[in-house]
Amino acid sequence: MIGGAIIWYKPEWKIVDLICTLFFSVIVLSTAIKMHRNILAVLMESTPREIDATKIEKGLFEMEDVMAIHELHVWAIAVGKILLACHVKIRPEANADMVLDNVINYIRREYSIGHVTIKIER
Repeated sequence: MIGGAIIWYKPEWKIVDLICTLFFSVIVLSTAIKMHRNILAVLMESTPREIDATKIEKGLFEMEDVMAIHELHVWAIAVGKILLACHVKIRPEANADMVLDNVINYIRREYSIGHVTIKIER
């Protein structure tokens, strides 16, 4: 539309049509590449770039009554919908429900992960 208006005003500037086409093609291509990258990451169920699983594991390990973390998995099932699952080994005398609540609240608060599945082990 922009190119058409310029050509209508100055008919000898036909190159404007090519320039506008190339400009908007670059915009569409860059948007499509970003979208395809996000789609591929979801289909591959990869860990989102903004989540550092090692940092999560370290933070959980520093919690009171937590002895070990294993089977930690973080993945996306949709853009912006992140899931986390792990096994948390706790001290035998620890209150399992309290530790579970603390772990889930920590993950939701610090990493904004909405769906958290934790298996408590003694």
